[in-house]
Amino acid sequence: MAHIFFEHDLDVIYFVYGLSFFIMGYSILTQCKPNSIYKIGRIIWLLGLFGVLHGINEWLDMWALIKGRTKALDYTRWIFLIVSYCFLMDFGLRMCCNKRKQVFDCKSSYNIWFIASIVAAIAAISFQSDNFLVTSNILSRYFLGLTGALLTGTGFIMYYYREDEKLKNASNMKYKFWILAMSFLIYGILGGLIVPKGDFFPSNVLNVEWFHSVTNMPVRLIRGIFITISALNIGSILSTFQRETNYRLEEALAHRKVIEDELITSKGQLRSLATRLQSLIEKERTRIARELHDELGQSLTSLKIDIDELLISNASASRTVLISQIHDIEKSIDTIIDRMHNIATELRPSILDQLGLLAAIEWQARKFEQRTGIKCNVRYNAKTTFALGSFGAEAATTLFRIFQEAITNVCRHANANKVNAFMYNRGDVLVIKIVDDGIGIEGPKIFDHNSLGLLGMRERVAMSGWQMEIKGKSGVGTAVKIYIPGMSSER
Repeated sequence: MAHIFFEHDLDVIYFVYGLSFFIMGYSILTQCKPNSIYKIGRIIWLLGLFGVLHGINEWLDMWALIKGRTKALDYTRWIFLIVSYCFLMDFGLRMCCNKRKQVFDCKSSYNIWFIASIVAAIAAISFQSDNFLVTSNILSRYFLGLTGALLTGTGFIMYYYREDEKLKNASNMKYKFWILAMSFLIYGILGGLIVPKGDFFPSNVLNVEWFHSVTNMPVRLIRGIFITISALNIGSILSTFQRETNYRLEEALAHRKVIEDELITSKGQLRSLATRLQSLIEKERTRIARELHDELGQSLTSLKIDIDELLISNASASRTVLISQIHDIEKSIDTIIDRMHNIATELRPSILDQLGLLAAIEWQARKFEQRTGIKCNVRYNAKTTFALGSFGAEAATTLFRIFQEAITNVCRHANANKVNAFMYNRGDVLVIKIVDDGIGIEGPKIFDHNSLGLLGMRERVAMSGWQMEIKGKSGVGTAVKIYIPGMSSER
């Protein structure tokens, strides 16, 4: 009989061989990412379980070599062997499957039933033989180990070229996948074809004894070399998952920084808006106080004087004089009533409640044109009239205030001669478009937190669940669009 190298160190070879499998499996199980952007990360745990279980199987073989075989140990070894090959087979099937969505699903009932039928066939055939354990060992290597390793090796190649563009950008990933694939293909041949000697073909020809006689080397030593190569390459591929984790962490931190910056900006905008609103409230209070003091106060004082004169001259004055004085008093009262009405209208136009949103917008446009000299047109159709008429009180007030702010901005900043307000339906979305022919707003100013008028409009729009779009072109003008969803034009 030919001398076999390392013949007296088989226990060490068994241990190192099993350790290679176990380390490979443990590394995969601790680093696999079920939610990875890489599709292989969702199923590689199957390969990890194969490595851990097969490593334990080799250590049990080592124990049998050192301490001797027992029936319980032999059945335990067989269970670990066949279960480990089942996981390898499942992994290989999913890697080679063309239906991508089913391949990477963590539960594949077709694969389970297929593998279970193979195991059942192996058991049925083995029970018919003289030695169940040897026959089932050989058949499981043929139909599960060999097939699973070949499918796994082929699957790695197919996966690289077919499934994941992201992996192709990683450094040297092509060579790592090819080396990994070739290692599993060679391991499949050595582990699936070079089997314990049996009494049926091809195990009676291609077996462990034949390999020893040809190479003078333990087959597990050669298998271990290729499994070690596979483990090293898998470790390198798994580092891609770690880079993905780091990238996602950096992305999350960057996103958090953006949110924090937006929050700081938003707080600044809200403070500016609150300051502006408080300033406007104070200005409005000052204006109303001035109106009440100067105009209404003067009118009431004049009315009091007229009444005093009427009382003093009541005895001696003629009827004609008394009637004239009463008429003057009535005029003063009418003036006071008109002024009170104007103040109330400026605070909230009564036309908004009495005649509706559309009439209030047209009234505001005429008043704006009279006050500023800027021509202001409001254009709409019958369908739009129905949509505007369906507004609730709060929504109508919001849109009216947005329109007021928009044309006020035209007066203050646009240097325009004309402003047009178009109202039309686009499907179930009502569009309010306010366009001027002024100097045109500059891009940076649209979102400038100091543009408090636009900020106020934007806040009103956001609170109502609408959308707003502002575009400006130098020398052409500015267009403000308000999109109001759920506003059907059908009666």
